[in-house]
Amino acid sequence: ILIVYFSFSGNNRLLAEHLAKRINCDAFPIVEKKRRTIITILLDMLFRREPKIEDLECAASNYDRIVLVAPIWDSKLANPIKTFIKKEKAALSDYSFISLCGYERSGQKESITQELLAFTSRAPKAVYELRISDLFPAVKRNEIRIIARYHITEKDLIIFEPQINEFLKLIQSQ
Repeated sequence: ILIVYFSFSGNNRLLAEHLAKRINCDAFPIVEKKRRTIITILLDMLFRREPKIEDLECAASNYDRIVLVAPIWDSKLANPIKTFIKKEKAALSDYSFISLCGYERSGQKESITQELLAFTSRAPKAVYELRISDLFPAVKRNEIRIIARYHITEKDLIIFEPQINEFLKLIQSQ
């Protein structure tokens, strides 16, 4: 298993490293050739731009299964992970996706699943959303500014352990 991740805030990097430790596998970041800012995120989304990324340190095709870890931006895959998927489409015969995302949006999981299918021509084995908003009391779960700026800790990941265990069980099954 190979974990490939993109993380703007560091949240999905922490998740990817946690998963890699749990299943003792390789994990490599998607590195962009240009520095990302909030403005470039908005421009990429608005104009559907594909950011340029560096090659991974290893060939994705050397692995039987690939786990993609990345944020979800406006109910869509983050643009750098899209670039990776398009570039490595042939290597993604057995893949899954998991994200530490902001909050629940109606139909978001289905939208992400369809987007992955459209890019790869193959359905993902699993798609999981770990919502940062779930870490907050109900009255604060829709406060976008707070949720968007929140940085996950190892302690926070413990709260998501049941979902992480379920995800790992699925991706490791035949």
